[in-house]
Formats: sequence, structure tokens, C-alpha cells
Amino acid sequence: MNEKDMMLMDILKEAISIEIYGREYYSIFSELVEDENAKSLFRGLSRDEAEHRQLLENQFRKVAGKSFDIVPVDEVNREKAKRIFPESLEPLGIQETKDILKLGIRTEERSIELYSKSVDKTDNKSSKDLFLRLVLFETEHKKTLEDALYYLDQDGSWYGYSPPTIEG
Repeated sequence: MNEKDMMLMDILKEAISIEIYGREYYSIFSELVEDENAKSLFRGLSRDEAEHRQLLENQFRKVAGKSFDIVPVDEVNREKAKRIFPESLEPLGIQETKDILKLGIRTEERSIELYSKSVDKTDNKSSKDLFLRLVLFETEHKKTLEDALYYLDQDGSWYGYSPPTIEG
């Protein structure tokens, strides 16, 4: 195996790791929001990340001629995602939600950067094509999260959550 293929395999491993983390992150987040629209949004993002992982694993198999041992990476990334959220699975407050959305945005930015840079690091056409597709997917995820954060910042309401008001 040549040096470029070895580098490509390392990129694919990192990308698989990011997608595992994202899937777990969005899955947990979907359980902590109360509104069904928000739950659906984050379940959808979680499903997308699982699909991206599968695409990357398939590409790894094509390049390496073998499967990637996902178990250790899966365990580490699940734990990383769990540490971000409060221990109790109570609904999140506005500031916690904002912080978690911001972290999600940074994670999507990291994915976009990795995939964008990876296009130029390989001569493998199918890998280049996959990375370009993933840049588009992750850019959409980032926009979805930015829109949710913007909406939350506007009036403190987001997908059915409104802060308590004092009547009087």
C-alpha cells in the first residue's frame, strides 16, 4: 500500500470517528428536547450521521481491502458525546441548549474542514467524490443548527420551549 493510500485510510478513520460522535450527540440531544419537531430534527441528523459513517466505512473497505475495526472507536466516541450532556436526562434550559447547538455547529465545521482538505490529499476519485458530497451534507447540517440557534436567540423560544412569564 502506498503512502497516499495510508494517508487516505487515516483520513477515513478520523471521518468515521467524527460521524460516530455526531450520531451519538444528535441522538442524545433528541432525547433532551421536549418538542416533537425538535426531536424529529435531531433524530434526522443522527440518522444522517449514521449513513455518512456507513459511506465512509464502505470507502475504507474499498481502499484497504478490509473492514475498519469500529468497536474501539465507537465506544470512545459514544463516551465523548455522553460527557457533553447533563447526567440527568431532564429537558435542557435555554443556555444549555444554546451551548449544545454551538458545539454541534463547531463539530459540523470540523467535518466540513476535514472533508474539504481531504479532497486535495487523495488521487482516489471515489474518495474525492465522497468527500465533496459530505461537505454538502455537513454544510446543510451546520445551517440547520445555525437556524435553530438564531431562532432561539430571537425571543427565547425554540421548538415549543418558551421561558416562563410573570403575570401581573
